[in-house]
Amino acid sequence: MAGSGTIRVSPKPERVWALLAVLASLATLLIEIPAALLSEGGYSFTQQPISHLGVTGCGDWGDAETPMEVCSPAHPFVNGVSIMAGAMLAIIAFIWHDWIAPSRWGRCGSFLLAAGGMLLAATGMVPADIDPTLHAVFGFGGAAVQNLGLVAAGLAMTLWPEKRWVWRVEFGRLTIILATVGLVGTLLLSAPTGWGLPIGLIERIAAHPFLIWFILAGWMQLRDAARRHRELEAGA
Repeated sequence: MAGSGTIRVSPKPERVWALLAVLASLATLLIEIPAALLSEGGYSFTQQPISHLGVTGCGDWGDAETPMEVCSPAHPFVNGVSIMAGAMLAIIAFIWHDWIAPSRWGRCGSFLLAAGGMLLAATGMVPADIDPTLHAVFGFGGAAVQNLGLVAAGLAMTLWPEKRWVWRVEFGRLTIILATVGLVGTLLLSAPTGWGLPIGLIERIAAHPFLIWFILAGWMQLRDAARRHRELEAGA
């Protein structure tokens, strides 16, 4: 009891999952900033991959002709956030299968997004300097699966009669746009090194749409829950 005639009600589960989705995704994005600032020898968001922030040792990294000094004292936090956030987003993706759309496309999108979350967690479990090949498989495979999941989720929401809106943009279409951007980045990750593409920028174009989608989806659910609460209070 919180006073005479007043009962304190716990937040609904969907609000909790929505808030966790927003926080987990934001943490994965924002942890890069302090980790980069703490990196010894400097760090370039455009020229260096995210994996450099998670390496557990210090030394030269990259091609023999153009080695790059890499040393990230914040690697336990970067890898820890990837593991916890990836696992959390995987669970949330499964829970959200009906919210995405109660259809085959919705279930497909939910499964692929959940798999993408687990692959994000796997990149934190296997840093690039521990097993470069396995880390690269998890990273590239994760980006591909995550963005394919966004394609399926976007199609599911676009085809479902009940539309959702982010400001003035239909969320299903926005999801497909995010997926397209992410898939372009994923394809560019396999481009020859001779092209001289900014690997850090390309990697973020491939990986960040997945996190941005969870932030937007979680925010939408929190917004809608707050609106329903206001409507119930107004009708009481």
